[in-house]
Amino acid sequence: MNQEKTAPMTFGQLSVIRDLDLSGPDEQSDGNLPLVLPLPPGTSKETAVAAWARLVERHEALRTVYDRRTAQPTQTVRPFEPFELGTVQLADATEEAALSAAADWAKQEIHIDCEHSWRAAVGVHEGAAMHLVCVVHHLAADSAACALLEREFATLVAGGTLHSDPPQPWELALEQHGDADQREQTMEYWLEEWQGFVDDDRQGGDTSRRVRVALYSERAMTAAHRVAERLSVSVQSVIFGASSLVLCHLKGRERATFGLLAGNRAEKRWQSLLSSMNQLAPITVEAPRESSPDAFLRALYLRSLERLLYGAYSIDELRRRLTETDHVNPDPLQFDCYFNFLGDIAEPPPAGSPALDDVEWFDDAWQGGPSFNLRASMGTGLYLSLTASDAYLGTEAVGRFLAATEAALVSLADGAPDTLAEVSLAPLRQVSLPRGPGPRTVGHE
Repeated sequence: MNQEKTAPMTFGQLSVIRDLDLSGPDEQSDGNLPLVLPLPPGTSKETAVAAWARLVERHEALRTVYDRRTAQPTQTVRPFEPFELGTVQLADATEEAALSAAADWAKQEIHIDCEHSWRAAVGVHEGAAMHLVCVVHHLAADSAACALLEREFATLVAGGTLHSDPPQPWELALEQHGDADQREQTMEYWLEEWQGFVDDDRQGGDTSRRVRVALYSERAMTAAHRVAERLSVSVQSVIFGASSLVLCHLKGRERATFGLLAGNRAEKRWQSLLSSMNQLAPITVEAPRESSPDAFLRALYLRSLERLLYGAYSIDELRRRLTETDHVNPDPLQFDCYFNFLGDIAEPPPAGSPALDDVEWFDDAWQGGPSFNLRASMGTGLYLSLTASDAYLGTEAVGRFLAATEAALVSLADGAPDTLAEVSLAPLRQVSLPRGPGPRTVGHE
């Protein structure tokens, strides 16, 4: 564990680097992920620091630096060295206060070429240690990896032990770069698929204002499960199908291309890897209005599954091959619409939250990235979060979109619609706008 080693970047790390390359020098903090790890009552600062140190020793991604200057960027794992953590005073004992502190930290760039890919401190309120407040760079962790850190940290602060050494990013990198047959097969697949994308969803350069809105619905979650069980498809694909149907309706067309996020953790060996493994697995959704809803959802499930199987690839190699074939748009990152399934992490909002009865508007929408970015997570209920631009969707339609997706899931679960045109998209809840004195209703049934 204590020997320095250098290897190529994994395909997931390379995608993060190339995404950061699109950001300006003042926007490199875009790769920072706020992370709050709760501490059981009575946990000492020393216990919290020791638990985090064990994770840094265990996961090489937390002590890796990256060289992006060469044609083939590399990662270098540094030996583990003991460290101390400071404290940060929290406004109160809540997770929200810790997240606010982490979000402030996340605005400061982590220099990935010369410092480890995290910063952390023990969050303290009235002298008691409440949370470990962290920022982890996206090169070191995706949403699944953050969940892994939270589980392992909870085990350690409770006095438990972590058994078996996890896989490390350099091992995955050597396997990915060394399998020439798989790389070629994947390239051939994407070179063919690139011909069927919707040009209107690959424009890029949208600088109009973004707004962010969220919705939580147990009714939609129940409906999605019912549809998935009836059709023997995944719940995720049902949610994706309903949301893509709504987008096609709002845009007045029957085709839409999404940058579907592939988690690339289907293989058991890599499920405990701490790294970023997300990559775009683009897909064009075909939703003719006269199609059968059941046939549409079954086809989308199979087509999504196929693309996710090819979700790990070298973004540099694909760009080069697309350029060599004179493709009109060879940028593997230029997709205006994203769909990202975050996993089984949804928790009910606190009592009184707007997301329970209305849609909840936020003031902190990131003003870059895709024009339409939909995230879904599951639990007792379905949690949907959408960031979209005025130019692509418009403020009023952003809130309506989530409410219409909820309605579509409920309508699909009823099993009554014979065609996609008959799926009800009429909101089942109030949808307010973020501006003006009090809520302005734009849809309610």
